[in-house]
Formats: sequence, structure tokens, C-alpha cells
Amino acid sequence: MIVLGAIVLLVHATGSLGHAAIQAVAPASGSAYDELRAAAVTGCQKIDPADYQSGLFFNPDGYRSYYVQSECFQRAAVEFRDPTLCSLVKQRGAFFSSSWGYSPGNCLKLVAQGAAADRAVLEDVKRRYLQAPMRLRDFRLERNGNGRDFDILPIFSGAFGHGYVLQFELLTEGNVLVARSGHYLDATSNIRLFVRHSDLLARMPRLTRDRPYLMRATVLLDVGSGGPSGRWSDAFIEAVFPARERSHSIEKDVRF
Repeated sequence: MIVLGAIVLLVHATGSLGHAAIQAVAPASGSAYDELRAAAVTGCQKIDPADYQSGLFFNPDGYRSYYVQSECFQRAAVEFRDPTLCSLVKQRGAFFSSSWGYSPGNCLKLVAQGAAADRAVLEDVKRRYLQAPMRLRDFRLERNGNGRDFDILPIFSGAFGHGYVLQFELLTEGNVLVARSGHYLDATSNIRLFVRHSDLLARMPRLTRDRPYLMRATVLLDVGSGGPSGRWSDAFIEAVFPARERSHSIEKDVRF
């Protein structure tokens, strides 16, 4: 087993992330969105298209008659802000029970209203973040108290308290992930990230002493992905508040 010696830090560079690096550090919300959407659509597809409800006189006007499958597709369209699902919604004709509430046109209207509300929420987060964004001023590595493993201690500036993703990578021999985790950060944050020596060696078996390794540290604002009342796709988030506008990174040469 390689025993790593004392750590020496040399400032190498600071700057913003490139597109590939941004995608690597961004929270993996897209896969969850896709999986949840697929499950919802599958559930709707299992409903008999002929099943319907009618005579629901206590429902609001427009919602007193509908095909059960269409109600399901419209609910999914609104939840996932996906107008393409509205084409699967069919309005049921009924003489005494209004049914316009479940129709392609109303579905598109509700999706658009939901997306506009989501955009307003995200733009408000963006506005407040840009007033005093959290930035990485510096970071250092220390030998952990057990004498074997390591701690990373980032130092921040900024005042926008929120959830963030922190990521540290060694770049000298490709991109080797050292640590990645989510935290609530504000101006008073004092974070210490634990890194196992054995994990480093497993990811980078040729890690040696007395050699510079370029390390990149990144802090990314995590805006979330909405919720059951309206879920956000990665494409929507990127269109409103791209990762490049809510991330900051610095790079250092480190010696183990």
C-alpha cells in the first residue's frame, strides 16, 4: 500500500467551468424526472380508454364528465410540464355533464400556466442568488486525525444561503472524482469533507508522493427539480438558470 506524505498546495488557476465539467457536477435530476414521467405514462396506458366518469355534479364546471385515461394523461402532462402528453387527452361528449376541463386545449393551457409559474419561481431564485452568490475563495487539504485519511476544507464567500453541491476532482490523469456531496451553505458555513485514502487509491492506483496533481473544486447551486405539483426537467432548468451561471470553481496543484 502506498503511504501518502504531507500535503503541499500550490495555487494554479481560477476560473469558470467548461460545459463538460458543469454536466459532471450538476445534480442528477434529469434521470429521476425521466423515470417518474415514464412510470406515470405507463400507469395511464394501463387504463382502459373506454372507462369514464360522468354525472359528477359536485365537481367544478368542465370536470363533471371525462375519460379516466384522459384524466390520467392530463394530470401527468401538468405534473411534468409536458405538452406532448396533451395530444393523448380526449374530451368526452356528454349532454348533461360538462367535460371541457379534460381536453387537449385545456391541458395545454394548464401546462403553460404551470410552466410560467415554475419559471417565475426559478427566476426569483436566480435574482436573489446573483445578488450575493456563494463562491469558493480557497480550499485546503489536511491529514485526518486518524493519520491515514484526508479532510478537505473549503472556504467560501457570499451570502445566499441555499443548498449547493460541492465536488473535488483530480485532473492530472483524466477526471478522478475525489469527493462530491450536497450541503446547505451560507456565509458562516464551516465544511470538512472526509476522503478515505483507500478510496483514492482505488480510483487512482498510481497516486504517488512528490508529484503535482491538479485538483478542481466546484460549488454549484442546487435549484432542485420541483415537486408533485410541478416537476422540472434538466432542459427547463438549463433554459431558465443554466449551471454555468450558478457554479464557480477554482483549481490548485496539490502534492501528496
